[in-house]
Amino acid sequence: MARLLAPIQGRLVREGGRLMTPYGHDLESPLWQGAEIGFLESEETAEKAAREALRRGWLLGVHYPLVQAHRWDWAPFWLAPEERARSEARKAARRAVRRAADLGAAYILFHYPWPALVDPTADYLSAGWKIPPTAQDERLWPRDRLAELSEEVFSSLDEASRDLSVSVILELDGPNHLFFDPDPQQDLCRALFADHPDLRLCVDTGRFGLLARQHGGDPLAYTARWLPFARHMHLHGARWDRGENHLPPLPEHEDDPGYTPAAAMARMVLRAHPQALTVLETDLRGATADAASRSMRYCAAL
Repeated sequence: MARLLAPIQGRLVREGGRLMTPYGHDLESPLWQGAEIGFLESEETAEKAAREALRRGWLLGVHYPLVQAHRWDWAPFWLAPEERARSEARKAARRAVRRAADLGAAYILFHYPWPALVDPTADYLSAGWKIPPTAQDERLWPRDRLAELSEEVFSSLDEASRDLSVSVILELDGPNHLFFDPDPQQDLCRALFADHPDLRLCVDTGRFGLLARQHGGDPLAYTARWLPFARHMHLHGARWDRGENHLPPLPEHEDDPGYTPAAAMARMVLRAHPQALTVLETDLRGATADAASRSMRYCAAL
């Protein structure tokens, strides 16, 4: 069975005596084995969420940022134009790893690359992407330069992970082709993770589906390509024809070509890595109670 972790963002909510997340996850379910906390409203809320998870005997993870300062606060500014700012981003990441260790977390997840690198000729709006104001034209970072700067980031995170005994996971970000090129020969990601085997990659099923749609790739092929480095999943469904994400996966979606093959991707990861952690990153606010319950049982049984 998949090891399910609850995503806790914003704050915990009490509803009818049950502890819930703002996105509709019932934390009283016996299927949870951990929690991934992040994007919380305050340090006090973060500490309460961490204590609650550890009190239940759950594995604890952190999704950077632990506390969200503003809407597009997703990751350190790894690719700032100035070296001083890039250096500060690496220092900020190390502080975040230390904070995760202080909270008792087993891991911390960062988005990379950040800010999002975009193709100025692509019609992202029609594909359903909300492009952040911090996004940069990907032509500002030629492939060799991006590889050089990425190596600096990976090396810094590798060192922090070893020094502080907290696993570091990276989730690929942004609708760019520099990391999501359908051609494996253009792959920057594989070389970086091969050189830093202690770092882990997050397979985000919905994101991989939408990015594959954007770039003419195949989400199953992306999963297979990076499978040696994948020890972590953000599991949720997506409708590629509508740009909808964070949908609760259900068995009837498996044969529907309108949905990204989230379950097939999850099975691929779990066959290779049975102990991989699976964050059920779904938004249940529009789902019925029956659909939410069915989806959780279905995902746990993958």
